[in-house]
Amino acid sequence: MRFILAAIAFLGSAALLVVGWLQVTEARAADSVEASGTLTQESPLLVIPSDTLIEHAGTQTITISGDGPIRVAIGRQADIAGWVGTTQHEIVTLDDTSGALVFTPGEASADETTAPSILGNDLWFQEYEGDGELELQQTLPVGFALLVQSDGESPAPSQVSISWPLDGRAPMAGPLLLGGGVLLLISLGLLLWALLSMRRRSKPQRQAREELEPEVASEAPAVGEAATTPAFAFGRSAPSADDGLDAVDVDPVEQSQSVVAASVRLSEGNQTEPADESSAAVAADQQAVHAWAPPTADEPSRQADEPAFPSFRAPSAEAPVPVSAPAADGTPVDVDDPFSWSAPSTPSEPEAETVDDAPIAQPDAHAEAAPVAASTDEGRPEPSTKDDGDEHDDNSSDAGEPPSGGASGPSPEAPADGAPAAEPQQWRRPRGRDRSQAPKRLFRLIPVLLVGSIALTGCSADLWPEQFGGSTSAPTTPTPTSSIDQALLTEGEALPAVNAQQLTEILDDAARLAQEGDAANNPDGLKPRFTQAAYQERAAEYQAKAADNALPGPVAFPTGEVVYAVPQASDAWPKSIFVVREAGGETPTAPFGIMLTQSSARDTYKVTSIVQLTPDVTLPEAAPAEIGAPGIDGLEQPLVIAPEELAAAYADVISNGDGSQFAALFSPDGDSLRTQISEARAAVSGEIDANAARIEFQTRPTDDPPFGVQTLDGGAIVAVSIEEVEKLSARTQLATLSVQGRTAALAGASSSSLGFETLYTNQLMFYVPSEATGGAVQLLGFANTMTGARQLNANEVTYG
Repeated sequence: MRFILAAIAFLGSAALLVVGWLQVTEARAADSVEASGTLTQESPLLVIPSDTLIEHAGTQTITISGDGPIRVAIGRQADIAGWVGTTQHEIVTLDDTSGALVFTPGEASADETTAPSILGNDLWFQEYEGDGELELQQTLPVGFALLVQSDGESPAPSQVSISWPLDGRAPMAGPLLLGGGVLLLISLGLLLWALLSMRRRSKPQRQAREELEPEVASEAPAVGEAATTPAFAFGRSAPSADDGLDAVDVDPVEQSQSVVAASVRLSEGNQTEPADESSAAVAADQQAVHAWAPPTADEPSRQADEPAFPSFRAPSAEAPVPVSAPAADGTPVDVDDPFSWSAPSTPSEPEAETVDDAPIAQPDAHAEAAPVAASTDEGRPEPSTKDDGDEHDDNSSDAGEPPSGGASGPSPEAPADGAPAAEPQQWRRPRGRDRSQAPKRLFRLIPVLLVGSIALTGCSADLWPEQFGGSTSAPTTPTPTSSIDQALLTEGEALPAVNAQQLTEILDDAARLAQEGDAANNPDGLKPRFTQAAYQERAAEYQAKAADNALPGPVAFPTGEVVYAVPQASDAWPKSIFVVREAGGETPTAPFGIMLTQSSARDTYKVTSIVQLTPDVTLPEAAPAEIGAPGIDGLEQPLVIAPEELAAAYADVISNGDGSQFAALFSPDGDSLRTQISEARAAVSGEIDANAARIEFQTRPTDDPPFGVQTLDGGAIVAVSIEEVEKLSARTQLATLSVQGRTAALAGASSSSLGFETLYTNQLMFYVPSEATGGAVQLLGFANTMTGARQLNANEVTYG
């Protein structure tokens, strides 16, 4: 069973190792994979979505070719979808079967067959231009796509090819190779266990099967007579004479011991001669001691001595030795153990022994040794004899085999006369080889096998899954904030309008245009980045300065660091961004609050409101710029006042002061605009002649919609604007009204018999708490600028 289990484990290990190695070979056979396709339609736009770009890991090499110019924009897929809208376009996908690029028409209007230039939009992270052919190398993460066009009027480029490098990753090769190595170790262990177990079981079975019966003489030859017959033979002996004992009653161990004793006497006769006749007579008078006879009391014991053969261990002296009756004189002895051999022995005093309480006769010590019976197996070789002086090389590895030749032990010389004879137990056949070194040799193999299996699995992270520390298949250099974008996409949340890099680029571009407009005193260059009240303020400043160069210009656009940013997170337009940026000039001033808006995906972000924050203002907590916040058009809970009503309510407070019905909604702390307007109106009213002219004040909201973003506590930062109208009219036809400065510059006249109307625009930034939180509306900052002045018409004047 162990052999079967070892074979099964080996086959399993071979299968795992082969499959793992094939995966490694296949993964490293090619260095890239490429997909290409040809556009047959005449759409002006091509969209390569994120799923196509991240079909394989690594850097994407995109090659686009066609006739004419080629423009490519990289942005988030939702932004590209918003920009494309219903314009005719083709979506590039990867066919799973053929591996080629396929062009599928997207949902579009049949009338929109052209598109404006995709370059210069704030949504894109990168833009590229080429002519005829354009090659890009990008590492775009999930959620990013490519938008391709020619010139917007002509069809998009027709040839697209995308290639990805193969990093040699085989994430299952490591576990397969490791599993194969483990199974290989298990199979080797089972095989070794089976071999050892079979060897232990085969010893008694082999001894039982072998029925070699060598005949050994029971007595030593006469003194001086050379022994020419080997002390033992490996052939089958002739049937023994009837000695009164059945074959089944004879113990093989007892027979082996008797053979050993006889061989010792025979070897002693061959190797030694008595020095004189008296010594020979003494030796002849001594009786032979049989193998089953116990040692006498005065005979020195050799149990403590080393065995004759170093590779064998003598049995324990305490072990009981069964005895059996010897064969009759001159009768061959039945020997069942073919691995016994003779050893020198010294005769001792005979002692009577009994078997089953019956006395056993001792053989005559002077009887001649019977010749060894010839083997009944003719084909079995007989051992050869050596001269007394031949050396015998004992090899411990030949355990269980008798030494070749007639030598009876490792020493070729016979023991001296009178030396104590060896104990019969000492010459018993040991049970096997000396295995004292075997475990050490086995343990030496274990590290080798372990190191080999580990070497097969490899240490490369490309061969292991990511869960076990393997290398990741995600791009190594993703676009900034892509990890957060990926988390938002996973959660199904909308992405922020822009990231930090895009926001900085937008503000820098607005600052550049503002500086150019200030230098040229021309508002035309502001239109790509300014709108509504922010544009009106700067345009009025330029107009007044053009009429009177002595008038100061507009406040410089801030160029410092962005210290607070809340981009709107939404997939719909318009989108808003609230930014707080430091002035950046040499003279430290309060930072500016800027509200940016994008009315559609194809428009740029423009400054709709820019105010200087009031001193010691505390901004509410808002979401990080990488996550963004919802806009005010999707409030989860109502505010203390609706954003659409905010401008009108504050205008009523300016007009009526504490008597306004909305006065309790607005906090007076930090609101210096109320005081400033109240003081200016009082000063103007005191300067005119009440009998010749009258002055009227009106505060109203503008037509600009509110923009804003939500805060973490459910409130919102809202930007609105209001207008102050100051009307100065004559009460009599004889009156002449005069103005100066910015009013005269904007009105184009310094005096009038009818009067003047002056317009002030106030850009306001509020924090509006939610109803659940409660509290008063706080003014964060404002900008008050005269944006217009004109002479009154006759129908606008009432005399009296």
